[in-house]
Amino acid sequence: MRESIQHNAIVAGKTQLDADSPQKVVIWRNYWLSQSETFIRDQVASMTRWKPILVGRREFSNPLVRPQFAPYPDSIHGRIAGRLPAIGVVRLKYHDIFSDPSVKIVHAHFGPDGLSVLSFASRFAKPLVVTFHGMDVTAMPSGRTPAAMHYRSRLRKLFDRANTLIAVSAFVADQLVKLGAPADKVRIQYIGVGLDPTIATGSDRVGVIFVGRLVEKKGVHDLIEAMARLPAHLRSVPLTVVGYGPLLGSLRREAARQGLAVRFLGPQPSERVAELLSQHAVFCGPSKRAPDGDAEGLGMVFLEAARAGLPIVAYRHGGVPEAVAEGETGLLVPEGDVTALSSALARLLTDSESASVLGEAGRRRVHALFDVRRRTAELEQLYDSVADLSIPIGDR
Repeated sequence: MRESIQHNAIVAGKTQLDADSPQKVVIWRNYWLSQSETFIRDQVASMTRWKPILVGRREFSNPLVRPQFAPYPDSIHGRIAGRLPAIGVVRLKYHDIFSDPSVKIVHAHFGPDGLSVLSFASRFAKPLVVTFHGMDVTAMPSGRTPAAMHYRSRLRKLFDRANTLIAVSAFVADQLVKLGAPADKVRIQYIGVGLDPTIATGSDRVGVIFVGRLVEKKGVHDLIEAMARLPAHLRSVPLTVVGYGPLLGSLRREAARQGLAVRFLGPQPSERVAELLSQHAVFCGPSKRAPDGDAEGLGMVFLEAARAGLPIVAYRHGGVPEAVAEGETGLLVPEGDVTALSSALARLLTDSESASVLGEAGRRRVHALFDVRRRTAELEQLYDSVADLSIPIGDR
């Protein structure tokens, strides 16, 4: 088990599937759909035997994918209404969706979303599958705050009633079991990435690139410090930072203070990210445990970088060693060791042959283990195995 879909594959909630497909699965996400959640978009677009019905609470103003039904807008009113029990026509619409006999399964992404849809799955006797991605088993249940303790207590109910708990990595699976999930319900299921043949791997590559949210967990301050510690002849190597987040201002100031050539490009569409990855020599993603406990579940961006043939430098953290084969597709160093991070960057920036070998091995590994079409076919086989199950009447 430890082993690009075109954006227009989903238009207005439609997929490549025949509209008359008898097997339907409700794909539940509380909020449809963050621009960063391409992994959900690509998984849905890769379904061939099950018809996905995209449902949730709220729809972003510029969603990556438009759902069939998410009644509340991305506004203050919508956020408040989305937290309250559904009433009126909204409740009737949910009833119509979940009572449809052709809907055989409900699949929620993230733990809080599984809790949101649990009552619908129970009421209409639909088996519930929940995919956990990382933050929902690290940051959210950690600590002794009332919110964390409440979430942990509710997770026990979800573990009890859900049919299958999908972990996106062995690391996430271990966290689930530590939280009390029955081991026999936990299944490791990689999501994978699209292997669009038009994605270039490039030849004239220059500089280091990072892609991700600018938050503590992603370790971008460590990356800037590691670049500053490079030998003098490498200090002019450019660094490109793609993404947005609350640390943007402090990262800009730190880069200026260190006198580094850093481009902050902000968030970019997935097609542009793929292009940028193909233009750089090394990908560095020094993810680490954040103060609130948040840890990297797997790190889809490592797969995207490997798909583009980039050697990777990262910390040995969370689920990253499952995305990056140490010494084979990238260099992993102890978490928080900025000096080692800098040394690994220097090695790949000065040894183009080793960098090329690692990058090509990463590209092959992604094709062999992380093809989203193959991973989604496995998911549909899982749907097949649970389609005839139901929630006992007494649990409704």
